[in-house]
Amino acid sequence: MKRLLFLPLFAALTCQGQEASKKEVFWSFRQPVNVSPPAVKNASWPLSIVDRHVLAAQEKNGLSPAKPAEARVLVRRLFFALCGLPPSAEIVEHWQREIGPDLNQTAIAALVDSLLKSPRFGEHWGQHWLDVARFAESTGGDANGIHPYAWRYRDYVIDSLNADKAFDRFIREQIAGDLLPISSDKEWAQNLVATGFLAVGQKLVGEVEDRKFHADLVDEQIDATTRAFLGLTAACARCHDHKTDPIPQADYYALAAIFRNTETHYGLIKAQSRQYSTLLDVTGMGLSAGRDALTAQQLAEMKAEQEATAQKMDDIMRTIRGGDGVTRAMLRRSRTQRDQSEALMQSYDAQGNPLTLIMGVQDRDAPLETRILERGELDKPGALVSAGFLRALHPGSTPPTLRLREGSGRLQFADWLASPRNPLTARVIANRTWHWLFGQGLVRTVDDFGATGDKPTHPELLDHLALRLIEQKWSLKALIRELVLTRTWQQASTFDAEDFERDPDNVFLWRMSPRRLEAEAVRDAMLAVSGKLDLTRPAKPLIAAAGEGTVGQAVFEPEIRKIAAPVRSVYLPRVRSVLPEMMELYDAPDASNVMGARETTTVPLQALHALNSAFVREQAEAFATRLGKLTVFEQLDHAWLSAFGRPPTAKERELANAFSFEMEAQNQASTSREAALIAFAHSLLCAAEFTVID
Repeated sequence: MKRLLFLPLFAALTCQGQEASKKEVFWSFRQPVNVSPPAVKNASWPLSIVDRHVLAAQEKNGLSPAKPAEARVLVRRLFFALCGLPPSAEIVEHWQREIGPDLNQTAIAALVDSLLKSPRFGEHWGQHWLDVARFAESTGGDANGIHPYAWRYRDYVIDSLNADKAFDRFIREQIAGDLLPISSDKEWAQNLVATGFLAVGQKLVGEVEDRKFHADLVDEQIDATTRAFLGLTAACARCHDHKTDPIPQADYYALAAIFRNTETHYGLIKAQSRQYSTLLDVTGMGLSAGRDALTAQQLAEMKAEQEATAQKMDDIMRTIRGGDGVTRAMLRRSRTQRDQSEALMQSYDAQGNPLTLIMGVQDRDAPLETRILERGELDKPGALVSAGFLRALHPGSTPPTLRLREGSGRLQFADWLASPRNPLTARVIANRTWHWLFGQGLVRTVDDFGATGDKPTHPELLDHLALRLIEQKWSLKALIRELVLTRTWQQASTFDAEDFERDPDNVFLWRMSPRRLEAEAVRDAMLAVSGKLDLTRPAKPLIAAAGEGTVGQAVFEPEIRKIAAPVRSVYLPRVRSVLPEMMELYDAPDASNVMGARETTTVPLQALHALNSAFVREQAEAFATRLGKLTVFEQLDHAWLSAFGRPPTAKERELANAFSFEMEAQNQASTSREAALIAFAHSLLCAAEFTVID
């Protein structure tokens, strides 16, 4: 592995001004502009510039904001929005007293600051970014091979968000971390892990033709990078000029020239994928290996297994050369066993110490030329192109020219993406942040800021947020804090018929829209209220229990699905097409593409799963055990506060007491009372309110 030196960005890029085109520039390609906050009639309502923009749009459309949310509602909303977990009953009561009926903003800010400092923040918001990064622990596609080291990128994302890493730095590390200046070997190894962004995408590793595989790999990297950071579908220009956006085919291949000169290291077993690759070895650079060292006996057994499988394969090949036939299944199985044992052996040193292996990218030693392909066909090469950027983002001027001494140009590309002068990058992540907090972005199509996407509902507000993010040194935590401390975010979800008639989709934010929890938050909340949630990050990747190889050949779905641990759901195995059951039911993405906005469905299977799942039943039993330690008078309040963040209503108390009385009347045995408490706890976990943020 080598470290390459590049010319500084401003020496490498040269811009020459020219007359602006008479054609109006598309809104997202214009530089963000800060305008004066709009005037509003209800001047006492806004707490911030954000509120002024929102209220001005409401007043213009004949709408009025909802009343403020109750303190307990706000506490639960903040916990789920920032950490993806429910507050305990005691915490709800504490912060309800601190915040008070008038919503003490100092107390709310103190709660927000404590949640932003929690390690739980990075786990929850890390999952948001992992959706965008199409993170998974397998290749997907035609031969679904396991990625046993993808977990390093997941942990990198979580740690980066907890550390409030500047988003422009976050971009540079994921696109060109291996090329950034460093102060230590450990920093370089960590930066290499960050480039896993380019390695974790879906791959068709069963592809026979090498050129086709690598062209598809580059296409996937272009698509993921431009969607994630720019909100553009640049990959649509692979076969022809983009149909709706000003992205010519030449610009696509200018980006392809960057990624074609980048080697992607993702690592697969040779026998089970035609397109396998190596991993990057960073042993001794300060990262955890993620596995234990072998004992002398284990090492000896591993060597013996490797020799035995190699000998078996040699015997089969001699049989074939001798004219005797063997079944294809036998040949495939023997080759797989040999390659598995060889790969396992190569992941340890001679003393049985585990090597530290990672997925990531590096520049090619020998550069490849890139030509425009007519209709995207490999056998129809056209004009030679150099590495470059998207010209549409430089209206009215000559686009930057990438001048390289050596290497791919990824570092300059990363600098271009992360530049405050890039009109899209800050807008796109500010809009994603708004979407993750409000349930819908100011631009609804969060992954598409092009002509086929939606226009912003509040364009001046979006520009303000983008510029504010840059002003605050690209701090996502600062932006999140600013948004949750607005009147807009602190509104109640109260329904108003007249406002609904004018704005049924709540485009102008006249109330806080109720939202269903994400799949991970549903599962984590059940574990939390049951008291069984383990907040420790797994020391070893859970996917390791399933083994290594291709799903359906060496690794089998039942083995993957039965992997269970009471840890946060972000740490569960993420194998494409084999997601955990609750993740599938509650709309977790399959990671085939960038997914900035999840679908939200309501289907009967969700209710049936809650009623019949062994997992939900176990959490209900543990929840009931916790309730059983309280007095009869304490149980109802504690149960409702834990599950819903509120005390029960008078009617709910009446029904719960009647249910308990009836169960005890049928049988006075303590087991019957225990069963009644379990049924009661189970009913709360099955309630729709449990999975909704009000």
